[in-house]
Amino acid sequence: MKLLNNTYSLRDLDIRKDQTIALEKLFDYKSWIDLIILYTSTIFIIFLTIICVNKVSVLLYPLLVFFIAGRVGAFVQLVHEASHNLISKNKKINNFFGSWLTGCVVGLDFFEYQNKHLRHHRYVGTSSEPSSDSEKYSIVDFKNPKLYFLFLKDLIGINAFKIFLGVEKNIPENNFLGKKKKPNHTLFFLLKLSFVQFLILSLFRFDMLNYLIFWLWPILGPHMVLMRIRGIAEHGLANKLKKKIINPIEGKIFTRTFLTNKNSYKLKLLNFFEKILIGSFNVYYHHEHHLNQNIPHYNLEKFHNLVYPKLKNLIEEKLIFSIYEKGYFSAALSKDNDS
Repeated sequence: MKLLNNTYSLRDLDIRKDQTIALEKLFDYKSWIDLIILYTSTIFIIFLTIICVNKVSVLLYPLLVFFIAGRVGAFVQLVHEASHNLISKNKKINNFFGSWLTGCVVGLDFFEYQNKHLRHHRYVGTSSEPSSDSEKYSIVDFKNPKLYFLFLKDLIGINAFKIFLGVEKNIPENNFLGKKKKPNHTLFFLLKLSFVQFLILSLFRFDMLNYLIFWLWPILGPHMVLMRIRGIAEHGLANKLKKKIINPIEGKIFTRTFLTNKNSYKLKLLNFFEKILIGSFNVYYHHEHHLNQNIPHYNLEKFHNLVYPKLKNLIEEKLIFSIYEKGYFSAALSKDNDS
């Protein structure tokens, strides 16, 4: 199977500009409702986990901690929305949302995240992509022992600390956003982070052990494991097919989508669990997101319904690889995706 000589665009798919403009419209209140629901569900899951571990069995912790990590991923997804300025047209509100209300909650510097993530979109799949993204799918073969070594590094927090400390490759400049980082930026971020984490610690009634076990550890360890699975599923197709991406536009072709209303697991419970663990806020429409990063998460399903018939034809004609998979875990674990 061969790819198109020239990758496709929305124009090639006969998608009109007015159709996408309608989907790019922001409704600020939706993101605030999402945030309230996320705060509530996160507190509930942590509270439930503490009860189960203390009252039922400590053996439940290794399983339940991944559901807390799933809420961490949901916070990251809202930071992701803010990095694309999809929370509000008001930049100050958008950045406050992405920094104070979500980023600092899970230890992310919003400026650094936005800088790296927009670079990820610009150079997806190529050697110029930030290593914090490309490293997640550098090894995709589950028969390779090195992959389990990476999972171990994820689980014990090494990779999270590397990202937090800025040990990053392929980021030659900090002004990819068109603005330079202020001299006191790092200090101000650490002060914000400390303040927000102090508030979170207060919710644990200043029980440091519970804070470490039921919040900090899920961020540093299990969350990173889930993000590696997500990375392999979303962007690991080219590596599975031993295809080297040189053109970043071509990299979009190998970005996959999951859990859609057209293709998902027959067992609905699996769909639910994957969305809780990895696919919050429609992030699973990932191919669509890379086609148009100006569409907020609450309109991605509509965009998917718009482009799916066109993409399905390209797949059936074997002009592009299949970019629609049932789920994250099935895609990550699959041996051969050339279909």
